[in-house]
Amino acid sequence: MPGQRECLPTTLERVHIKKCHRLMAAVTLFVCLLVGCSARPSSDSTPAPPAVSAASPPAIPSDGNTLAALGYLNGPIQQFSLPRTVRITTKVDQPNNVVAVVSSPSPAAIASYLRRALPAAGFEITADNPEANTMTFAGYGWSGSFTGHDQVSAVLLRPQ
Repeated sequence: MPGQRECLPTTLERVHIKKCHRLMAAVTLFVCLLVGCSARPSSDSTPAPPAVSAASPPAIPSDGNTLAALGYLNGPIQQFSLPRTVRITTKVDQPNNVVAVVSSPSPAAIASYLRRALPAAGFEITADNPEANTMTFAGYGWSGSFTGHDQVSAVLLRPQ
């Protein structure tokens, strides 16, 4: 019949994951669950993300890339940056949640970059715990958090 889709048989194969990949998969799953649980209920009209002031361009370090340059469409895309050498393994790009799960550089290197880049770009660091590799910050109508463990880091941005 027109409009019906044909069902095709599916084959599932077991995938062997190395120990390092298991940790990354676990962190990715945790971030996805966190994002899914924090998502607002959907409605017919999606609220617009917070407006970002276009007064003066923020100071992005020469060794950084903005979210826009990394392909993001939501969040403070011209104001927030990550190190130029960042390797994003999982990405969420929604009006109410922006997430980057990062496998490189190290969590300590990303935290160091954020400590330098966030204030220069106009963000306020509201909490910073170097021993736990965690940080929270706010700016441009967004609040954010960073956490790192072993070789995996995650950044989460949400509208305030």
